[in-house]
Amino acid sequence: MYWMYNLPTWGLALLIVTFFVVLALLGLTFTHQRLHQSGAADSIDNGTVGWFFSAVSLLYGLLLGLLTVAAWGSYNQATIIASQEASASAELYRDLAAYPDTTRDAMRKQIKAYVTVIISQTWPAQRRGLLPDSETVVLNQFQKRLLNQRGLTPEQLVVHSETIRAFNGLIDLRRQRQEALTAGVPAVLWLVVLLGAVATIGFSYCFVVTSYRLHALLTGILAGMVGLLVFLLVALDHPYWGEVSVSPDAYQGVLRTLMSQ
Repeated sequence: MYWMYNLPTWGLALLIVTFFVVLALLGLTFTHQRLHQSGAADSIDNGTVGWFFSAVSLLYGLLLGLLTVAAWGSYNQATIIASQEASASAELYRDLAAYPDTTRDAMRKQIKAYVTVIISQTWPAQRRGLLPDSETVVLNQFQKRLLNQRGLTPEQLVVHSETIRAFNGLIDLRRQRQEALTAGVPAVLWLVVLLGAVATIGFSYCFVVTSYRLHALLTGILAGMVGLLVFLLVALDHPYWGEVSVSPDAYQGVLRTLMSQ
């Protein structure tokens, strides 16, 4: 499924919608002629079929709606995590002001390198479903320097404790971002979504429509709408993958306004 997120947004939408429409029309072509040739069409009441179709489509629409809302909530949460991590980086950068000049400049340089790596390396990799180790290397170097501080004054020790707290908070937010990278709709729910699409579109074959072109038009529109809703769910499912993903604007803002000084 990773490869789908390498496509441009319009290409992904076109692929999913076309997939549903083509399959729906192939199924209609197979059933329409057989339904009319067998004489079963004479015993079908479109009104009765319509009631059952309305119930099936309503339940399926509710399912897609709830999943889309959940996916949008996960997307917003991923945006908040990224913003908080950028803020934690800025907080840590400011706390280092109390350290001796040599130590302060070296550690600030490492925090700046961490934010730069996130923007230039981590974010492009995340959009492909990957997570490079570059930022881990920078954080390990910073942690080693931070925990090996010696000869600090009592006032600096107070700030040192706060700096360690801020660093631990940054590590926790980074972990949350990494977990959000692989989170998504479980496979069993995707199976239900696909089976629901088959049931909803398949039910439309049961209507008796004399004109095949009209029946194909109505079924194609239904399949296209189902495809659009599935596309929306796919696009929001992984908030750090593909073009429709969380942007690194928060990190760029911190780097531009605070760490460029």
